[in-house]
Amino acid sequence: MVNNAFSSVSSLVEYLERGPESCFPAANGKKTYVDRFKELDRCFSDFPVEMGAMKSEIDNWRKTLTSQLEDIVKIENVSERTQKIENLLSEDKIIFLNKHGPDHISKVREKAFEIVKCFSRADLSYYEVFLLLCSISVHDVGNLFGRANHEKRISKMLDDSCANIIDDTIERRIIARIAGVHGGRIDDSKDTISILKGKDIVNNIEVREQLLAAILRLADELADDNTRAIYPALKSGVLGSASEIFHVYSSKLHTVKLQQNPVIEAWQIVLKFEIDEETAKKQFSKGAKKVYLLDEIYERTIKMEQERRYCMRFLRVYCPIESISVEITIDKDESVFEQETIKYILEEKGYPDSPCNNIKDVDRNILTGAEMAEKLSE
Repeated sequence: MVNNAFSSVSSLVEYLERGPESCFPAANGKKTYVDRFKELDRCFSDFPVEMGAMKSEIDNWRKTLTSQLEDIVKIENVSERTQKIENLLSEDKIIFLNKHGPDHISKVREKAFEIVKCFSRADLSYYEVFLLLCSISVHDVGNLFGRANHEKRISKMLDDSCANIIDDTIERRIIARIAGVHGGRIDDSKDTISILKGKDIVNNIEVREQLLAAILRLADELADDNTRAIYPALKSGVLGSASEIFHVYSSKLHTVKLQQNPVIEAWQIVLKFEIDEETAKKQFSKGAKKVYLLDEIYERTIKMEQERRYCMRFLRVYCPIESISVEITIDKDESVFEQETIKYILEEKGYPDSPCNNIKDVDRNILTGAEMAEKLSE
């Protein structure tokens, strides 16, 4: 690990706590920036994000149900009408989010700290760490009103709930901008970070919005490990078919870490999954289709590679993270010593054609979920 300003602390919060007031905009006798961050974090930690998202899912389902029933009741054939109603009511459309509350926020902070510890140049200022920490605390609060466009609701929620904590309107807007580009689209473009400022002077201190946003976005991507699954719901089977695969995916991802190549000094994201044979054979509902967990892992890791490439556009000069190493272990039922292991590397190589579309583009010898299920059943 490189030595930088973060090497002597154990977290971003500890780093912020070490910052003298002279490193922040003039406080004018008001609360310190450390106190402001902690108060903002406490404020939003009480928001029932998953519950609000669930209510939105139910409301949307009811609207869709009502609309479709209006058409179904017009069908004259009783048998056909009854069958369509049964089919409609049997569909599980409601997705119960994996953890988006305080536990997830802590994990994103942890991953953001891992990223900045890799910086070989241009450490973040105390003021930038304050803005980054506040942005992490609020990046998912918009889910309270539903998943769709949740990142666009942050600014109003900050103004409504935190004007007395972060009383500087400019700071609230910067926090909302950094938090608001961790996903989604702006003006129908997924290139959301580019609309932010590369460098700007805010309250007489330099702030790199794009850099902070890229740290948050990549940290959020790396924070989808087994701490996000809701295990009691998984074990009891109450999640429903529309939600189960997302929690199963998280529950099987036991390691996410950054590892440096000592020769070229570039960094690699290391992901390790472990699944049992029965889970590998099973298909899970995902929207209108059924998918194997292996195929979900392939799809999600390829998406992570896409996010890595995007974030590196803004991060590479500070910490080059050049690839993702994936290892999937399938434990056989017969013995703890018998396993199937799948390994692959996701990285940019060769002429930059379009990104890979599926796991066969990465390595044609890797078995798909269906192929693995067939092999395990032999």
